[in-house]
Amino acid sequence: MTLEKPTQAALDEGLRTMVAPRNPGYTPPSDAAHGQTAATAPQYQLRAHPEPPPVPNGWYAICAATDVVPGQVLSVIAVERELVVFRDGDGVPHVLDAHCPHNGAHLGGGEVVDGAVQCPYHGWRFDGSGTCVEVPYSDARIPAKACIPSYPVREQDGFILFWFHANGAPPPYEVPTTEEVGHPDWSDPYEFRFELVAALQEMGENNVDYAHLCYVHGRDFVPNETSEFTTDGPFSTVVESLPDGASFKRHAWGPGVALLRVPGVTTVLTTTTPIDRRHCRLLWHFYFPKAMEGIANDIVLGFTGTYGLQADLPIWRDKVYVERPILVKADGNIADFRRWYAQFYE
Repeated sequence: MTLEKPTQAALDEGLRTMVAPRNPGYTPPSDAAHGQTAATAPQYQLRAHPEPPPVPNGWYAICAATDVVPGQVLSVIAVERELVVFRDGDGVPHVLDAHCPHNGAHLGGGEVVDGAVQCPYHGWRFDGSGTCVEVPYSDARIPAKACIPSYPVREQDGFILFWFHANGAPPPYEVPTTEEVGHPDWSDPYEFRFELVAALQEMGENNVDYAHLCYVHGRDFVPNETSEFTTDGPFSTVVESLPDGASFKRHAWGPGVALLRVPGVTTVLTTTTPIDRRHCRLLWHFYFPKAMEGIANDIVLGFTGTYGLQADLPIWRDKVYVERPILVKADGNIADFRRWYAQFYE
């Protein structure tokens, strides 16, 4: 299931309004009124912003399982790389770097032939491990170097996940499956997709930054003692118990996959994939108890609309990464979160 069109249009409109000046009442002067043209307008030289952290190691969603059609090759930009996704003859998905080692063509323009991705330039074929299995116009031995970097892949819960490690190390942990997916008492997924300007670490840090909930999201102030942040190796959990009796629990498995449970309301399986250091791609699946499906779209909009995700977007877009922030006791678990998160960097 997907969001209703009016909801998506509202999200698109919200994104467009983010490019407006910070002061809504400000009207920029006309260059023409001052005798200026684009060529004569002043040019400013500003200090470069600090670089955000590199892409962390972890499991990421490269796409939804339904995005990969048998016989076709899907092109995706993620983790600062151009990648392709395809299914072999048994329907198993694979992720490879996108460029053919023969002469550099992009494999996204190719097709799947006999379970291997075929380069659109000279027809070289590569299996799911990235090994060249055929050079169709030559009987010579296939060069040993004719291979493409590949990534460990898991297909589960409606996503195709791939493992990224800066040094190519294998995955030390797995992402557990979600019991609500496919359960007869729960809805099919309501899908939400979005791309935004944000460093991945800072998006995750939001989940333990309780003070911002008041100023950004319009909530009553949430004292630190209502929330608990615990870690176990590459896993972390946030438990929040609000004064009004509401509660939720958020599990994170590394930097890219998380599960939010709001009892009796919704379960949200969220994947956040870095496109590069400053941009992320969201692919979230919302699940609802059958009794809540009548207001499912309203709940999704509550999470993603004006007082939810969209309130964070201009903050993430305009802020700079502060490697050593000045924290006070009331800043919650930000320092603990950063210590946990450091394990995903080389």
